Amino acid sequence: MFDFFSKSKKLRVRVAALIKNEKDEILLIKQKKKNRSYWLIPGGGVEFGESIESALERELKEELSLEYVSSEFLLLNESIDPEGNRHIIQILFLVKVKDHNPVIPENEKSVLEFAYKPKKEILELELRPNIKKFFTSNEKIQYLKTEWINE
Repeated sequence: MFDFFSKSKKLRVRVAALIKNEKDEILLIKQKKKNRSYWLIPGGGVEFGESIESALERELKEELSLEYVSSEFLLLNESIDPEGNRHIIQILFLVKVKDHNPVIPENEKSVLEFAYKPKKEILELELRPNIKKFFTSNEKIQYLKTEWINE
């Protein structure tokens, strides 16, 4: 009965910024964890007491020195570790920024590189979470449950 309280459960709320350039390419960042690298949409965790919009603004500034202008909700994505240790809710927004020229700050340790990629190329990458269905669906998807990817 009390297993729920004794296990270490981690729920993470992550905001992600879908940023497109003038060629309709999407900005991605590359990260490396536990000797594996993968691509993801820029963003990061929402801190307790922080609004989603503030988290978007902060994460874009921290990771890529981009200045947030505005956003529009696109997708709620959910990934749950089958072992029950982690649960990630990602909220994806279409984001406008002041300019489309990211710069990785010197103190940023998690971002290896960034690139604007066409949708066709994104479908060939290891993308985390794997929201490729969002890019390929002809229907407007607002909720997408994706498989957990182990490190």
